[in-house]
Amino acid sequence: MEFKVKVRRLFNDETSLKAICSVTLDDQFAVHGVKVINAKNSTFTVMPSEVHKGADGKDVHRDIFHPITSDARKAMEAAVLAAYETAVVESAANNNDTTAQA
Repeated sequence: MEFKVKVRRLFNDETSLKAICSVTLDDQFAVHGVKVINAKNSTFTVMPSEVHKGADGKDVHRDIFHPITSDARKAMEAAVLAAYETAVVESAANNNDTTAQA
């Protein structure tokens, strides 16, 4: 399976949310809203989800999209994290270029 990832937005603040991405699978399907999270020295992905009220009245998050196998999850996560790392490097380079020109 081929994954093409576009980082839609980077977050440089102190929150755990670091990026929001879109993923195209085999040039056939698009998944929007895949999040990159950094928590406790670990970076991972979170699938897009909806919030519903559970029987106890509490919010329950349910994935709208998710890989079925652990191999598919690992492959998709690796593609998203690689695109995220590239976007972070490019963003830093662009910020350095802007600072150097000022």
